[in-house]
Amino acid sequence: MKYLVLHGFILLLSQCNKYDDTKAAASLTVPLYTETGANTFGCMVNGEPWANFGETYIVPPEGLDGSNQPNLVRSGITFNDAVAAMDSIFYVSGELTIQKSGKTIREETMTLTVPINGKLKGVHKLSSADFLFDYENLVLLNDNFYSLARNPFTVTINQDTIEGSKHIVSGMFNGMLYHNPNPSYNQADSLNIVGGVFDVSVPQ
Repeated sequence: MKYLVLHGFILLLSQCNKYDDTKAAASLTVPLYTETGANTFGCMVNGEPWANFGETYIVPPEGLDGSNQPNLVRSGITFNDAVAAMDSIFYVSGELTIQKSGKTIREETMTLTVPINGKLKGVHKLSSADFLFDYENLVLLNDNFYSLARNPFTVTINQDTIEGSKHIVSGMFNGMLYHNPNPSYNQADSLNIVGGVFDVSVPQ
């Protein structure tokens, strides 16, 4: 009898540990555009909402050691290490992770990189290089999409301020991402990104 009670208790604990956030994910929406440092990131992908989902984790500008953490928003100002590159870059990244019965069924990241060229605030056409905006599906291998310089992604940064000990950067983005069947860069397989917003606050 004691064995049955103990076995039932262990089974109950194992069921409790099977985290499931599919119900919450079903009502996922793109966050409203704000300029308050709300640490949000989202857009519509081929008509479906995509947003950073779950716990927020901030990586300070001086390090990316938390890049493998789930459900995160990463943001910061960093500088290109290349000797020939004199301009800094701004990057912001979000991650969407959904679990069902303890198993990860969606794990996707988006990362936006903006060459500042002396000024962060304003409209940026990502035409200087390929892959300045990328989407990666970590559940489906080789399911990666990128921006291409020949069809520029548009990023508009409206807020770039220091408030107290925080650097707040907010903006919007739109454009097409293309599958990368290296080396052909076939544009037939694409993702349409519209209504993109981000509002991040970086500790100084």
